[in-house]
Amino acid sequence: MVVINPSFLKGEISVSPEEIVGLLGRSGSGKTSIIKEILGFGGICQMREGRMGIGLPPPRDLISGVLQDPNSQVLGDSCEDEIELLSMDHRVDAAMAERLMGKFFRKNFFQLSDGYKKRYALATVMASKPRYLFLDEPLANLDARGVAQILSIIPKGSLVAEHRVREIRDVVDRVYVISGKSVAEADVDRLYDESFLRANGLRGFSVQFERGSLGKLLLDADVGFKLEVREGEVVGLYGNNGSGKTTAIKKLSRKVYPVFQNPDLQFFKRTVYEEVLDENALRAFGLADKAEASPFALSFGEKMRVLMAAAFSSGKKVLAFDEPTTGMDGDAFLSFLNAVKSMKEQGRGIVIATHDEDLIALCDEVINLESRERLRY
Repeated sequence: MVVINPSFLKGEISVSPEEIVGLLGRSGSGKTSIIKEILGFGGICQMREGRMGIGLPPPRDLISGVLQDPNSQVLGDSCEDEIELLSMDHRVDAAMAERLMGKFFRKNFFQLSDGYKKRYALATVMASKPRYLFLDEPLANLDARGVAQILSIIPKGSLVAEHRVREIRDVVDRVYVISGKSVAEADVDRLYDESFLRANGLRGFSVQFERGSLGKLLLDADVGFKLEVREGEVVGLYGNNGSGKTTAIKKLSRKVYPVFQNPDLQFFKRTVYEEVLDENALRAFGLADKAEASPFALSFGEKMRVLMAAAFSSGKKVLAFDEPTTGMDGDAFLSFLNAVKSMKEQGRGIVIATHDEDLIALCDEVINLESRERLRY
């Protein structure tokens, strides 16, 4: 068993080789920092397990992990190359990696969609079969098929930090929740309790959204298919990883205010306030206390909220969001829903590329990019 005492929280986390353990909490609560400490980055994390030393990077065959940003873990040009490099020092299951990547097993990493980049990192780490596996948002940006694949192969001995509570609650044997400056174990059954989820800023609660009548046409574009957006309308782009959702948003970038999946590439100012320039937007997205912070110093979920707040305050008539709920906790999700409601009331149009079923439920029209089927609600 591994026992983890985070350097910045009260309480401890234990993981045995016979269980899958969940780690939940609001954005910025410390989930990523715990994973980094376990893997030997950014501080000392006391762990007890056989050969492990305090504050030393653990042996790869004992503990390995996947961080939120797959770019930070890539050495090979393709998943096939990465597996070959790993095989020089470790026993690897190349068949597992090839099954996860499918037709993209030999494709250059930088030509992959963001979802398949995440799958690349997961495939290469899991192929080395460490005794303990620590995963930071492993389901982010994955389509339904990818989520099912990953959940089916997460091994025992894993700690999974994740915002997609609905997807992992049937998989974990135990769960820890970070609240304030403490981390403590909670009953897995509480993950089905909507009041518990909302109180702890977690996702997984049900949502309802009223639909209004559509106004005049704001956008008529050809992005490989015909895309029309009207006043007060939310149009969803749906499809598996690699189906062209991000590409469509990129083609729209001169006609709309776009927010993409990689926040660090979209920051240009010194502080959060300078990026947003609107105190009301900062409050709406729960960022008032971050106004003077550098956007680069925030958690991934907080960075996405900065981008959405900037889009909200931009005054643009049409906004486009690429997987906006990636890394988003329950509080931020409610803020986003309220912002969408406000933008609809202002007569603005919204395009959302997503796999998130909660967001699909908000859309007035959904376009499946694989079948080109259009569903209007």
